[in-house]
Amino acid sequence: MPITFTQQTVAEISLVGMGLDLLGGCYLAYDLLGGRRGPLRIIARAAGYIALFFVGYLLLIGLSYALVAASGMGTTLILEFAVAGNQPSRPEVLRARLITFGFLRGIVLGLAGMTVAGVAFGIFFGLISGIGLTVSYLVGFAPTDDYAPSRKPRLSRHKTLASLYRALAVSIAGILAGLFASSTSVWFGLRLGLAAGVVSALIGLFSPIIEWRIENLPERRLGLIGLSLILAGVVLQSIQYWLTVFAVPVG
Repeated sequence: MPITFTQQTVAEISLVGMGLDLLGGCYLAYDLLGGRRGPLRIIARAAGYIALFFVGYLLLIGLSYALVAASGMGTTLILEFAVAGNQPSRPEVLRARLITFGFLRGIVLGLAGMTVAGVAFGIFFGLISGIGLTVSYLVGFAPTDDYAPSRKPRLSRHKTLASLYRALAVSIAGILAGLFASSTSVWFGLRLGLAAGVVSALIGLFSPIIEWRIENLPERRLGLIGLSLILAGVVLQSIQYWLTVFAVPVG
Protein backbone atom coordinates (compact mmCIF):
# COMPACT_ATOMS: atom_id res chain seq x y z
CA MET A 1 0.00 0.00 0.00
CA PRO A 2 1.61 3.32 -1.08
CA ILE A 3 2.24 6.02 1.51
CA THR A 4 0.00 9.07 0.96
CA PHE A 5 0.77 12.49 2.39
CA THR A 6 -1.89 15.17 2.78
CA GLN A 7 -1.28 18.79 1.86
CA GLN A 8 -1.70 19.71 5.53
CA THR A 9 0.96 17.20 6.63
CA VAL A 10 3.44 18.50 4.07
CA ALA A 11 2.75 22.09 5.17
CA GLU A 12 3.21 21.17 8.85
CA ILE A 13 6.54 19.47 8.13
CA SER A 14 7.73 22.52 6.20
CA LEU A 15 6.71 24.84 9.03
CA VAL A 16 8.64 22.74 11.53
CA GLY A 17 11.66 22.97 9.22
CA MET A 18 11.35 26.75 9.03
CA GLY A 19 11.17 26.91 12.82
CA LEU A 20 14.36 24.87 13.12
CA ASP A 21 16.10 27.16 10.64
CA LEU A 22 15.08 30.21 12.65
CA LEU A 23 16.20 28.69 15.94
CA GLY A 24 19.48 27.49 14.43
CA GLY A 25 20.17 30.97 13.09
CA CYS A 26 19.67 32.37 16.59
CA TYR A 27 22.26 29.96 17.97
CA LEU A 28 24.77 30.91 15.29
CA ALA A 29 24.13 34.59 15.99
CA TYR A 30 24.89 34.12 19.68
CA ASP A 31 27.36 37.00 19.89
CA LEU A 32 25.02 39.37 18.02
CA LEU A 33 22.29 38.51 20.54
CA GLY A 34 24.37 39.58 23.51
CA GLY A 35 26.07 36.38 24.59
CA ARG A 36 25.22 35.14 28.06
CA ARG A 37 23.16 38.20 28.87
CA GLY A 38 21.20 38.15 25.64
CA PRO A 39 17.94 36.42 24.72
CA LEU A 40 19.58 33.27 23.32
CA ARG A 41 19.64 31.49 26.66
CA ILE A 42 15.90 32.07 26.96
CA ILE A 43 15.37 30.78 23.41
CA ALA A 44 17.50 27.70 24.08
CA ARG A 45 15.63 27.00 27.31
CA ALA A 46 12.28 27.34 25.53
CA ALA A 47 13.44 24.98 22.76
CA GLY A 48 14.30 22.30 25.29
CA TYR A 49 10.91 22.48 26.98
CA ILE A 50 9.00 22.67 23.70
CA ALA A 51 10.80 19.53 22.51
CA LEU A 52 9.74 17.59 25.63
CA PHE A 53 6.13 18.76 25.32
CA PHE A 54 6.14 17.94 21.61
CA VAL A 55 7.35 14.35 22.05
CA GLY A 56 4.72 13.51 24.65
CA TYR A 57 1.82 15.09 22.79
CA LEU A 58 2.90 13.71 19.42
CA LEU A 59 3.02 10.11 20.63
CA LEU A 60 -0.31 10.24 22.47
CA ILE A 61 -2.48 12.71 20.52
CA GLY A 62 -1.01 13.62 17.12
CA LEU A 63 1.00 16.16 15.16
CA SER A 64 -1.49 19.04 14.93
CA TYR A 65 -2.27 18.95 18.63
CA ALA A 66 1.44 18.57 19.49
CA LEU A 67 2.51 21.59 17.44
CA VAL A 68 0.04 23.95 19.12
CA ALA A 69 0.20 22.53 22.63
CA ALA A 70 3.99 22.19 22.75
CA SER A 71 4.65 25.70 21.43
CA GLY A 72 2.15 27.28 23.82
CA MET A 73 3.04 25.22 26.89
CA GLY A 74 6.79 25.64 26.42
CA THR A 75 6.51 29.40 25.99
CA THR A 76 4.14 29.72 28.94
CA LEU A 77 6.48 27.74 31.19
CA ILE A 78 9.44 29.99 30.36
CA LEU A 79 7.35 33.10 30.96
CA GLU A 80 6.20 31.76 34.31
CA PHE A 81 9.75 30.98 35.42
CA ALA A 82 10.84 34.48 34.37
CA VAL A 83 7.93 36.21 36.14
CA ALA A 84 8.35 34.10 39.28
CA GLY A 85 12.03 35.08 39.48
CA ASN A 86 11.29 38.81 39.27
CA GLN A 87 8.07 39.18 41.25
CA PRO A 88 7.80 39.86 45.00
CA SER A 89 6.61 36.91 47.06
CA ARG A 90 3.54 38.61 48.55
CA PRO A 91 0.57 36.19 48.83
CA GLU A 92 -1.75 38.26 46.65
CA VAL A 93 0.89 38.58 43.91
CA LEU A 94 1.60 34.84 44.02
CA ARG A 95 -2.11 34.01 43.83
CA ALA A 96 -2.63 36.32 40.86
CA ARG A 97 0.32 34.74 39.03
CA LEU A 98 -0.93 31.19 39.63
CA ILE A 99 -4.43 32.05 38.41
CA THR A 100 -3.08 33.85 35.34
CA PHE A 101 -0.81 31.05 34.22
CA GLY A 102 -3.34 28.35 35.07
CA PHE A 103 -5.84 29.91 32.68
CA LEU A 104 -3.15 30.67 30.08
CA ARG A 105 -2.43 26.95 29.93
CA GLY A 106 -6.15 26.32 29.62
CA ILE A 107 -6.24 28.65 26.60
CA VAL A 108 -3.32 26.78 25.02
CA LEU A 109 -5.01 23.41 25.54
CA GLY A 110 -8.26 24.80 24.16
CA LEU A 111 -6.55 25.99 20.98
CA ALA A 112 -4.81 22.63 20.63
CA GLY A 113 -8.11 20.83 21.20
CA MET A 114 -9.69 22.77 18.33
CA THR A 115 -7.19 21.18 15.92
CA VAL A 116 -8.45 17.67 16.68
CA ALA A 117 -12.07 17.99 17.82
CA GLY A 118 -13.50 21.30 16.60
CA VAL A 119 -14.10 24.78 17.95
CA ALA A 120 -16.91 23.92 20.40
CA PHE A 121 -14.84 21.18 22.02
CA GLY A 122 -11.79 23.45 22.21
CA ILE A 123 -13.71 26.23 23.99
CA PHE A 124 -15.16 23.91 26.64
CA PHE A 125 -11.91 21.97 26.98
CA GLY A 126 -9.82 25.11 27.41
CA LEU A 127 -12.16 26.66 29.97
CA ILE A 128 -12.50 23.55 32.14
CA SER A 129 -8.79 22.72 31.85
CA GLY A 130 -7.93 26.26 32.94
CA ILE A 131 -10.12 25.93 36.01
CA GLY A 132 -8.71 22.51 36.92
CA LEU A 133 -5.08 23.52 36.42
CA THR A 134 -5.55 26.75 38.37
CA VAL A 135 -6.98 24.82 41.32
CA SER A 136 -4.05 22.39 41.25
CA TYR A 137 -1.58 25.31 41.23
CA LEU A 138 -3.33 27.08 44.12
CA VAL A 139 -3.06 23.95 46.30
CA GLY A 140 0.70 23.77 45.78
CA PHE A 141 1.38 22.00 42.49
CA ALA A 142 2.52 24.82 40.20
CA PRO A 143 5.56 24.15 37.94
CA THR A 144 7.55 26.86 39.75
CA ASP A 145 7.23 24.89 43.00
CA ASP A 146 9.60 22.27 41.53
CA TYR A 147 12.21 24.56 39.96
CA ALA A 148 15.67 23.14 40.84
CA PRO A 149 18.59 23.03 38.33
CA SER A 150 20.64 19.83 38.53
CA ARG A 151 23.08 17.79 36.46
CA LYS A 152 20.90 14.67 36.82
CA PRO A 153 17.20 13.89 36.25
CA ARG A 154 15.05 14.27 39.33
CA LEU A 155 11.54 12.94 39.95
CA SER A 156 10.31 13.60 43.47
CA ARG A 157 7.09 12.58 45.20
CA HIS A 158 5.83 16.15 44.82
CA LYS A 159 6.48 16.14 41.06
CA THR A 160 4.70 12.79 40.71
CA LEU A 161 1.66 14.08 42.57
CA ALA A 162 1.68 17.24 40.45
CA SER A 163 1.67 15.14 37.26
CA LEU A 164 -1.24 13.05 38.57
CA TYR A 165 -3.23 16.16 39.50
CA ARG A 166 -2.72 17.67 36.05
CA ALA A 167 -3.62 14.40 34.35
CA LEU A 168 -6.82 14.20 36.40
CA ALA A 169 -7.75 17.84 35.73
CA VAL A 170 -7.24 17.55 31.96
CA SER A 171 -8.98 14.14 31.78
CA ILE A 172 -12.06 15.55 33.48
CA ALA A 173 -11.94 18.57 31.17
CA GLY A 174 -11.68 16.35 28.09
CA ILE A 175 -14.56 14.12 29.15
CA LEU A 176 -16.87 17.03 30.09
CA ALA A 177 -15.97 18.96 26.93
CA GLY A 178 -16.79 15.88 24.87
CA LEU A 179 -20.18 15.59 26.56
CA PHE A 180 -20.98 19.29 26.08
CA ALA A 181 -19.77 19.42 22.49
CA SER A 182 -21.01 15.91 21.55
CA SER A 183 -17.90 15.40 19.45
CA THR A 184 -15.60 12.96 21.23
CA SER A 185 -15.59 9.79 23.32
CA VAL A 186 -14.73 9.32 26.97
CA TRP A 187 -11.58 7.51 25.85
CA PHE A 188 -10.41 10.60 23.97
CA GLY A 189 -10.78 12.69 27.11
CA LEU A 190 -8.74 10.13 29.03
CA ARG A 191 -6.06 10.23 26.31
CA LEU A 192 -5.82 13.99 26.69
CA GLY A 193 -5.37 13.56 30.43
CA LEU A 194 -2.80 10.82 29.94
CA ALA A 195 -0.86 13.08 27.58
CA ALA A 196 -0.95 15.91 30.14
CA GLY A 197 0.33 13.59 32.84
CA VAL A 198 3.08 12.15 30.66
CA VAL A 199 4.42 15.52 29.50
CA SER A 200 4.21 16.86 33.03
CA ALA A 201 6.31 13.93 34.23
CA LEU A 202 8.79 14.48 31.38
CA ILE A 203 9.14 18.15 32.29
CA GLY A 204 9.52 17.33 35.97
CA LEU A 205 12.14 14.69 35.26
CA PHE A 206 14.28 16.57 32.74
CA SER A 207 13.76 20.26 33.59
CA PRO A 208 16.61 20.24 36.15
CA ILE A 209 19.01 19.07 33.41
CA ILE A 210 17.72 21.66 30.93
CA GLU A 211 18.18 24.47 33.43
CA TRP A 212 21.66 23.35 34.46
CA ARG A 213 22.91 22.75 30.92
CA ILE A 214 21.60 26.04 29.58
CA GLU A 215 23.42 27.92 32.31
CA ASN A 216 26.65 25.98 31.74
CA LEU A 217 26.66 25.35 27.99
CA PRO A 218 29.94 26.29 26.21
CA GLU A 219 29.54 28.97 23.54
CA ARG A 220 31.17 26.79 20.86
CA ARG A 221 28.61 24.08 21.58
CA LEU A 222 25.84 26.59 20.87
CA GLY A 223 27.23 27.17 17.37
CA LEU A 224 27.34 23.43 16.70
CA ILE A 225 23.74 23.07 17.87
CA GLY A 226 22.74 25.97 15.62
CA LEU A 227 24.34 24.40 12.57
CA SER A 228 22.65 21.06 13.31
CA LEU A 229 19.26 22.73 13.66
CA ILE A 230 19.64 24.57 10.36
CA LEU A 231 20.60 21.34 8.57
CA ALA A 232 17.61 19.54 10.08
CA GLY A 233 15.36 22.42 9.02
CA VAL A 234 16.65 22.28 5.44
CA VAL A 235 15.96 18.54 5.30
CA LEU A 236 12.39 18.95 6.56
CA GLN A 237 11.65 21.83 4.18
CA SER A 238 13.02 19.83 1.24
CA ILE A 239 10.58 16.95 1.83
CA GLN A 240 7.89 18.68 -0.23
CA TYR A 241 10.24 18.70 -3.22
CA TRP A 242 11.40 15.11 -2.73
CA LEU A 243 7.76 14.02 -2.76
CA THR A 244 7.40 15.65 -6.17
CA VAL A 245 10.65 14.13 -7.51
CA PHE A 246 9.63 10.61 -6.47
CA ALA A 247 5.98 11.09 -7.45
CA VAL A 248 4.67 10.30 -3.98
CA PRO A 249 0.87 10.90 -3.85
CA VAL A 250 -0.17 14.00 -1.92
CA GLY A 251 -3.85 14.20 -1.05
